[in-house]
Amino acid sequence: MQIQELVKQAHDQARSKGWWTDDNGKEVDRNPLELQMLIVSEIAEACEEARKGRPAVYFNTPTGQVSMNDLGGSMNLSVGETLQKPEGELIELADAVIRIADYCGKRGWDLEQAIKSKLEFNQTRPARHGGKLY
Repeated sequence: MQIQELVKQAHDQARSKGWWTDDNGKEVDRNPLELQMLIVSEIAEACEEARKGRPAVYFNTPTGQVSMNDLGGSMNLSVGETLQKPEGELIELADAVIRIADYCGKRGWDLEQAIKSKLEFNQTRPARHGGKLY
């Protein structure tokens, strides 16, 4: 999947689930700071998963926790007819990317070109530019 395809899919899905309309179905333009903090919240959730030492991807099932490693690397688990919700640090990071893609889709921004442009500029920077530790 190309990045702009991800942007379209994420935004279309968010629209279909009502995230861009009010209770009466009227389209809303949400506050950029609200949307950016929702991205930050996904990153914070990823941090908490890492702090708790949980697997990168796991599922909470009625019989206990199952990790992606237990499934031979699969990121999907069904219990009966129900697809289980994936959890973990990697999943929270994916949520952040999805929120970023949705936001860019709403704004009509070309995220793919922005990433390419930034990567190209970063090539011109010296190692560990700015003298920061991290």
